[in-house]
Amino acid sequence: LTEGPASMQGLRGTVVPHNFRHRQACTASSVRRPLPLTCSSSNIPHRLLQPSARPPLQCKLVARAAKEPSPASDEPGEGDGEDIDVEAAFHQLLEEGLGDLHDEGEGEADQGEAEMPPDDENSTFEGAEAIADELEKSRRPGYTEEQWREGLEASGIDRNSMTEQPEFEGEDEQEELDAESSPYDEGAHAKYPRPPPRPHFMHVLFGKAAYYEEATRLQTEHEDVVVYGIQADPTLVLEGDLFCCIPSDDCPDSEEALQSVYDAIQSGAAALLLPSELQAFPDLLQIIPEEIAVVWVPAVEEVAARLAVSFFDAPSRDLLMVAVSGTRGKSTTSWLIRGILEEMEQVAGMMGSIEWSLAEDRLDSDGDLWEPSEEDPAKDRECSAPFKLTPYAGKYSVPSPGPELSLSTQKVLGGMKDRGATCCIFEVTPSSDEHHLNQAIWVDVNVVVHTTLAPPGGMGKSSLPMTTAQKEELEGAVEAAVAPFERLMDPDSQAAIINLDDPAVTLVIKAAQGVPHITYAIENQDAAVWAESFKFDIWESEIIVRTPLGRLQVISPLLGRHNVYNILAAVATGLALKVPLVSIVAGIESVEIIPGRCEVIDEGQDFSVIVDSADTPEALEAMLSALKGPANRIITVLGCRGEEDRSMRPRIAEVAHNYSDLLIFTNDSPCREPPEQIIQDMVAGLPEQLINRYSGYVYFPFQDQGHVPLWFEPYLQKAQRTTRRHVMEDRFSAIRAAIGTAQPGDVVLIAGRGHNDYMEYEDGEGGTRRGWFDDRVEARAALSKLAYLNQLTKLSRRELPWGSALSEMDTVVEVEAPPS
Repeated sequence: LTEGPASMQGLRGTVVPHNFRHRQACTASSVRRPLPLTCSSSNIPHRLLQPSARPPLQCKLVARAAKEPSPASDEPGEGDGEDIDVEAAFHQLLEEGLGDLHDEGEGEADQGEAEMPPDDENSTFEGAEAIADELEKSRRPGYTEEQWREGLEASGIDRNSMTEQPEFEGEDEQEELDAESSPYDEGAHAKYPRPPPRPHFMHVLFGKAAYYEEATRLQTEHEDVVVYGIQADPTLVLEGDLFCCIPSDDCPDSEEALQSVYDAIQSGAAALLLPSELQAFPDLLQIIPEEIAVVWVPAVEEVAARLAVSFFDAPSRDLLMVAVSGTRGKSTTSWLIRGILEEMEQVAGMMGSIEWSLAEDRLDSDGDLWEPSEEDPAKDRECSAPFKLTPYAGKYSVPSPGPELSLSTQKVLGGMKDRGATCCIFEVTPSSDEHHLNQAIWVDVNVVVHTTLAPPGGMGKSSLPMTTAQKEELEGAVEAAVAPFERLMDPDSQAAIINLDDPAVTLVIKAAQGVPHITYAIENQDAAVWAESFKFDIWESEIIVRTPLGRLQVISPLLGRHNVYNILAAVATGLALKVPLVSIVAGIESVEIIPGRCEVIDEGQDFSVIVDSADTPEALEAMLSALKGPANRIITVLGCRGEEDRSMRPRIAEVAHNYSDLLIFTNDSPCREPPEQIIQDMVAGLPEQLINRYSGYVYFPFQDQGHVPLWFEPYLQKAQRTTRRHVMEDRFSAIRAAIGTAQPGDVVLIAGRGHNDYMEYEDGEGGTRRGWFDDRVEARAALSKLAYLNQLTKLSRRELPWGSALSEMDTVVEVEAPPS
């Protein structure tokens, strides 16, 4: 980090000391020091833990802004152009050549080419110099109080109550503001620097985003309009924000859009970015005051994301960005990489399916530290209750993918950068969904990690054939997952991490041919990072890894062959980032828990309890196959979500039957589908020979006993006990039954839900209602009751149902299966 051009030293030249989450968190006053990187190798010729040293962008507007000093100060380092680094803000926006705001399809001008200012002084882009000057003012805190007040008065917005304002030269206002109470001085906020204010003149903002035509129009018609934030949710708009009306996927009709625009205006929006089709509604035009700047565009989602890049000064360029792409293994690999970076005292951000976070604090979709908006009714509860729905409120959830995803991504990255983050691990979802495809376009990535594009958990080893739907889904996923590698073009600051055992490895290597890459594998010994050996028990795994710099021993609670791949990917990423081997091992081993990803619940019991997100046949097979040898018995608790692919249910039940010594079918968010129907679809995956043994029964024995008459319950229980295939629709009871039945050396696998802490049920009005239910919480609560059960020394708990009464019961009817 002490290398590279002097002008780039300020971007990532120092880090705030911040170790892994069980260590003390950093504060804004922490002493800064250089990152101690000592590892070097001629086998890996690139160094990525340093700022990008890309050539400066050749753009007259940028050059002029860089040459002219800010009018705020004559002191070097405060107002001169060299310290501003305008190139960083424009580089990603203009490097690929962007079209004009209103360009659609093919026309006389190419859609991908931006209209650049002419070289002569009589430029047709009137006001370019003014925009360059305002750019200086709007992004630097070194201008005078008088200039700041003039901008406020011109905008017509009262910002006197703002607690985070620029520092005025020669004045005491900032010291007075710092002395006052502020939310940034309390709780988790106190650990991070205060986010700076970001006032932008509207025409300056559009100019920074290379929308020159609109910038010129806005300078002429709304020269004094200032915006302080960008928001797509009308309920969150604050006075002075730019509201972007992005039609939702669920309800794209005009009535919703009109209402959202009205709500945003009522909340004090200073400017509006609206879809062009709304111009056909005269009622909308009448409710928009003349002083509000309005820009009509055909694709609000795309323009909003591009403006956010400009608004937050291209935040991904100031962070070390590691993208993780693949069909499976992204979350586990991302958490392991974060462990390595935090071991190197980096302040790491995370954007993944488990959480959006900075260090140990979660972030909301605006990039602010998340705080519950309502009281959590389950806050002080030990667990949920059987046969009851516990209200779900005040809980954290990752923002769902939607039209605002690209905008939210930039806001979150901006929030991370403002709070002192030095790096971010970013999960790339390989999906043909346009929102996921657009999310990564404006993210400047340093390293892209390839996990797998094979069927989940398979890596070519799955015993299950792929369905037609799976093949079609995989084809779309491959195309989307390869896209981030195709955007890697700078061999000095970018690299690829590639799984050499993956069937799609040829496509990935071809896409990443412009940058160095490090390979990893289990099967292919030609990989740079290769697993020499690995072994599992019911608690942890031990892996011996060969690297170009030496051999490593890694011990981790992550079990299974699929997790060996995830660990190898993290090791390869550490090598690409020039992290010492000892720090790579320490970083991986410091990650003791990844929520819902092979999470071992250890309360001192003599058997293992694992909560895992395996919700497909392939993923479940990968998890169970790792446990088959070390465990005395495997007890599996499994359910399938309602209103999802029904063909998956018998296939996942077949896998569970093949590997489990005792199997309990139960609920998993039935939604509006009858729970008994979901379970019957799963039971259809049991062997026909097993089912036909009880064809003479009056009632089908593989269902919840609540659906049969009382007199038939002993026969149902006898059939389920004999086959060790049980049905308990209530998941609360199923988890407790499994844990109470476990013996020393057994493994209880609670599969399918992972870190999800809610279940969805029909609300009786055609919709669904969430109830709080967390497998990890329920497992710990069940383990806490073992002490009471162990006092019942005469109670046999090895089989379900507990006790010995059924052992002496004769089976009334049992039909022998016909010979196959």
